[in-house]
Amino acid sequence: MCNKWHEIWEKRSADEKELNCGDPERVFLELKRIAGWDATGDMLAYGQFYDQYTEIKNELEFSALKQRRPMKSLYEVGCGCGANLYLFQKDGVEIGGVDYSAAEIEIAGKVLQNPRELICDEAVNISPEIKYDAVLSNSVFSYFESYDYAEKVLELMYQKTNYSIGLVDIHDAKKKEAFVRYRKEIIEDYEERYRELPKFFYEKSFFLEFAERHDMSIRFSRPGMENYWNNDYVFNCFMTKNGV
Repeated sequence: MCNKWHEIWEKRSADEKELNCGDPERVFLELKRIAGWDATGDMLAYGQFYDQYTEIKNELEFSALKQRRPMKSLYEVGCGCGANLYLFQKDGVEIGGVDYSAAEIEIAGKVLQNPRELICDEAVNISPEIKYDAVLSNSVFSYFESYDYAEKVLELMYQKTNYSIGLVDIHDAKKKEAFVRYRKEIIEDYEERYRELPKFFYEKSFFLEFAERHDMSIRFSRPGMENYWNNDYVFNCFMTKNGV
């Protein structure tokens, strides 16, 4: 799935001074900057990102039996340069990840300590051989090319997780027109700039049907990251295997 988005991610580079500053908050924000969170001109504050991390962790640990199951390991599909994995590892969670950008995987290797896996490849090629308590994909599914591709990735995520799957910032098909309208309002040359940079929008029924076929409980939520402009156009989806 080599495309214009891939070209952009391969050009991202790190400020080595920030990565080596020794301040976890500054390191994390540099990782987020590399991952493109500065694209609108302004970065969100560390506290906003950390609130999102806490929400994700809580959802992934909430089992179908309505009780907490402490997470010991997590794998991220589309981990980029490792910003999310960096926080999970700081909390003592064993981590692994995959991303199709060699540049970002190289950066991740500089900040993550002894990951189980850290692989440069497409999401559809992940190996389910090594299992994790949870498998996460944050702001990645919207870069996929089709439902068929997304279903193949979801199937591999299901095979790779012991308990739960988390999908964060999925673009909502019902909000597509509003999303495009808003982007045109704030970006004067939107159509020209994003002509070869599409986003894929999903119906919630796609995830509901997958969960039903695989006997998983499913929960949708609105992203809780305060003052994030994209909140109105995306949703989160968390699925947990039943009977485990």
